[in-house]
Amino acid sequence: MAERTYKPTDVFSILLRRWKLLSTACFLVALVAGIVNFFFLPRWFEATTVIMPPQEKSRFGGLGMLLSRIPDLPGGISRIASGMAGFSQSQYDFVVILSSRTVADSLIEKFDLEKVYKTEYRFKAREELQSHTKIDFPPEGQVIVTVEAKEDSVLARDLAYEYFVQLNNILYSNVVFSASNKRKFLEERLAETKQKLVVLEDSLQSFQEEKKVVTTAEQPSGIIELITLPVKGSLEMLAMLQAERESRSIKLRVKQSLYRSQHPDITLLKKQITELDRTIRRIESEIPGIALDFARLYRAVRIQEELFLLLSAQLEETRINEADDTPSAVLLDEPVIPEYKSRPKKLLNILITTAAAFILCSVFVVLGERRRSSSTTI
Repeated sequence: MAERTYKPTDVFSILLRRWKLLSTACFLVALVAGIVNFFFLPRWFEATTVIMPPQEKSRFGGLGMLLSRIPDLPGGISRIASGMAGFSQSQYDFVVILSSRTVADSLIEKFDLEKVYKTEYRFKAREELQSHTKIDFPPEGQVIVTVEAKEDSVLARDLAYEYFVQLNNILYSNVVFSASNKRKFLEERLAETKQKLVVLEDSLQSFQEEKKVVTTAEQPSGIIELITLPVKGSLEMLAMLQAERESRSIKLRVKQSLYRSQHPDITLLKKQITELDRTIRRIESEIPGIALDFARLYRAVRIQEELFLLLSAQLEETRINEADDTPSAVLLDEPVIPEYKSRPKKLLNILITTAAAFILCSVFVVLGERRRSSSTTI
């Protein structure tokens, strides 16, 4: 005999007949869920801090480029806002620092999180902290750190604020370290340049006296000046190019002391220096030999003068940056003690559990009715 097909009206009729059973089951499940949610599930409190990266050009020194070479963001970082294309380099740097082991270990030590999380090992406490921390970097430009703590609203607030403190500590330490190294390098180079400039000025003066070259006279007064006058423009151009080349060489050395060789600025500076070398060789090949001797001395003096001015300016700028203790990160919204728990959502949990119990009980009732109907038919 063919098996009976149940229509939706038949299913509704079965459930209506068994409403007492369903009601009792749902009531018991809701009661148990309520007891568990209200008396056994721990309360979690959530605090949020909003950090604004600096709007001016980044002062992170080598740190920014080092972080930018990390191909993937650390685990535990969520992207709530729209696509990844909207974030800035400063946001990326901040997120990588905030998610670092250094920051996590600082928080673990300061708040004794191994005891709070009841873990025996440091890496377990680190994983637990990461699972309760959410870092977001929306396209508006800020970095949002949200931390939750179990049964302790004050700890949630303190943890969120400590992320900002540790971020600024790392940024400030790196800025001071980079500026200090750069200052020492520039001071050494400035002293060398000053010494070379004195020597070259003496050599140029001796050459002019020996060859009777008077560069300030309107009329040539010696054979050397007769030779150099027609190529005066080339000599000045050569001196300018050589000074530019040495200036870019200094910038290249500074960049190489801070960044890796793959840095785009380093690659660009190398290409520019190569082009300047090619142009300098071409101009030198067009200048007579005796004029070239004078040109080289004159050019060397001009180069050292330009370098002295350049290094002096850079040294002053570096000293200002070294003395500047302004925080690199700005606390836009300070975390506050949460007034209400973030989870569990007790009523929502009870409703979801009760609904699931109703669905399961309904399935069992309908299947049981169908099995009994099939047995009776046979």
